[in-house]
Amino acid sequence: TGTTDTVDATIDTSDIVFWVGNGTNRAVLIVNWGNPDTAFAWGFRFNGTVTAQTMVDSIAAADPRFWTVGTPSYNGDIHYILNNGDTLGLIPGPSTADGYNFWWANLNGVSAGSGSGESLHNGDVFKYGDYSVGIGWDPMGTYFLERAWLKTPTPAPLPTPTDTTTVEDATIDTADILYWVGTGSNKLTFVVNWADTALAWGYRFNTESVSMPTVLNDLAAADPRLTFGATGMLDDIWFVEDNDTLKITPGNYWEHSLNGYMSAGMGTTMHNGDFSRWADPAGGVAVDSFYYDGWGWFYTYAYPATIYPVSIPSSDDPVVDATIDTNDILYWVGTGANKLTFVVNWADTALAWGYRFDADSVLLSTVMDHIAEVDPRFRYTGTSMVSDINFITNGDTLGITPGNWWSHYLNGTTSAGMIQWMHNDDFSRWADPAAGVAVDSFYYDGWGWSYTYVYPQRIHSVSDPITEGPFCGIVGTEGCEAINYTDNRIKAWATGCTVVRGSRNVSDPDAAPVDYGTEDAGVGPASDNTMNAVSLGDGGMATLTFEYPITNGEGYDFAVYENSFDDYFLELAFVEVSSDGETFVRFPATSLTQTHTQIGSYGQVDATFINNLAGKYRVGWGTPFDLEELRDSANLDINNITHVRIIDVVGSIDPQYGSYDAFGHLVNDPFPTVSRSGGFDLEGVCVLNQNITGIEEVSESSMKLYPNPANNKARLTIAPQANRNEAVLYDVTGRKVVAYTVEAGATGIELNTSTLANGVYMLRLGSEVMKLIVKH
Repeated sequence: TGTTDTVDATIDTSDIVFWVGNGTNRAVLIVNWGNPDTAFAWGFRFNGTVTAQTMVDSIAAADPRFWTVGTPSYNGDIHYILNNGDTLGLIPGPSTADGYNFWWANLNGVSAGSGSGESLHNGDVFKYGDYSVGIGWDPMGTYFLERAWLKTPTPAPLPTPTDTTTVEDATIDTADILYWVGTGSNKLTFVVNWADTALAWGYRFNTESVSMPTVLNDLAAADPRLTFGATGMLDDIWFVEDNDTLKITPGNYWEHSLNGYMSAGMGTTMHNGDFSRWADPAGGVAVDSFYYDGWGWFYTYAYPATIYPVSIPSSDDPVVDATIDTNDILYWVGTGANKLTFVVNWADTALAWGYRFDADSVLLSTVMDHIAEVDPRFRYTGTSMVSDINFITNGDTLGITPGNWWSHYLNGTTSAGMIQWMHNDDFSRWADPAAGVAVDSFYYDGWGWSYTYVYPQRIHSVSDPITEGPFCGIVGTEGCEAINYTDNRIKAWATGCTVVRGSRNVSDPDAAPVDYGTEDAGVGPASDNTMNAVSLGDGGMATLTFEYPITNGEGYDFAVYENSFDDYFLELAFVEVSSDGETFVRFPATSLTQTHTQIGSYGQVDATFINNLAGKYRVGWGTPFDLEELRDSANLDINNITHVRIIDVVGSIDPQYGSYDAFGHLVNDPFPTVSRSGGFDLEGVCVLNQNITGIEEVSESSMKLYPNPANNKARLTIAPQANRNEAVLYDVTGRKVVAYTVEAGATGIELNTSTLANGVYMLRLGSEVMKLIVKH
């Protein structure tokens, strides 16, 4: 059957492309498959002596196209995935003249008795060959056939990003499932892969686990298109729609996997978050195989087909869009003989306005602009595309559900949105998908899933808009809580002021900073003189300090004064406080002023739409603040406030420049105010509740300090007393700054003040206290 001239084909190591491992020794692995007749070669580097099994395992770990099942020499197999997706493997036997088939091991052209257990040395060539394609001969006349493989090996190529090395199961996100069966907080995904179609249902339940028969029975009971047959083993699963029936491919059987692993099928128990899949192998791609004696070949499949969410089955009572009769609309905008209905569906609220016009048609953008101008509760952001639509009432804001987008429908059909032309009797609807019921879906390659929604939510007519906001109004109106600068509740005023100036026009990069007023204008009492102020400019800020800390007392605790000449030209600012001079906490400000039209340089602001923003009142009247609102703030002691910071609001409605309130609304105030006195003009900050720490200056004292104010040092003279041994300096918050040792019998000490910050301090010696002012 052969001659001694029959020798194995081999390959020169210089031709090998794919090398694995490190070391000075080199060996070659060659694998000859039979169908088709194919041979590949890899190189292996190592030090010392290794086994052929080590080489095979190392190459399998490095080359994702190559893998083994079991031990090839003992009923195992070797696989390789070609670029076209075909898998090379052992030809299933028996397929040879000898009546059987297996892998034959060969080392340097000689049969290797121990197979992959053979030891390798430098220069060795180890070959695995499919027995069915080897050439055999009997060199010893003993009927023991030696084998050789004549196919010249091809160097195995290096893997590239374009190689298809694995096939993975397709999946589907629960957010994309349309049809849910059952109730409860737990949920699982149920998928069926037929030969060319994969469909998914969602299943909800409250128990800790649920059995496969329960899920199948509940789904079949709820969805008349789905049926199954089972008597312990699943016979088939049918899905019937439009007279087409999906079922098992003849001759195949159903496989079940749970979370990607083979499961017990009808005996499977499932839990929250599980992914259950019944699959017809005709819809799969074989990715592995194994052979059982007496049983034959078995295959492992992956199912890459796109999974489609089952649509909600039609019924005698379909889900339809809600509507509203024009006779039920309360609030109409515009004038004219023509009219249309304008509706917005938020996640849980649907509101309607009426719109009248005389022209033959009107742009949607025009309608929305007009409604925003006359109804301060309504606002939107965007130009050609709408990023959000808001409705604000009683401090609550309706907006898009995070992660969603606005869709526009005209008379129930998807439209061109902001550039849509509308006519008499049209029905215009903006909708957040969170408010809708998905009734259909379709998949665009490269884009993903798209859904068709209907909006059954009841539509309510918007009431006539309120003429004023929910907050207290100008000085003199009912409920106004402004604090006049002469109010006898005022305990003190700021004693220090540091200003960082802002621009005259933040939208102009060449604009100079404001320069009106000095920092001294922020210190001491405010007045009703509009000229007595320091201007902050766009985004500028002032930081105020006090002789004694502000504390959280009864009612309001401090007030901020601005120099507005009337009740409507309001330049606003945020207010922040700190108890350590480093961490500042902002009062939660609210601005319900419309943001569709910019308030001009000398425009007006309605105080009833403003809360917790300084500058709400005219000159001489302070905007009060209550520290109780910040009680739960981290790193803030509301009974020991040492700093108040005023930050100018940039009142532009352009998001590139504007400032936002605590609820994400742009704050609209006069902009730009291009002058040396632009922005917020600070007149002062008064204290209504004060923290007197117990450090009180005595009028008659045996101590004397000079110079006072001090620059780099001061001299303290005292009457000698043996029981006084320490003089302690405190800042205005009552915190200890430094202690000086006083020797018994001393009549004075020198105080080093060169490292102290400018400000007011208290020096205590025994029971006596004296004020020290440091000014460098």
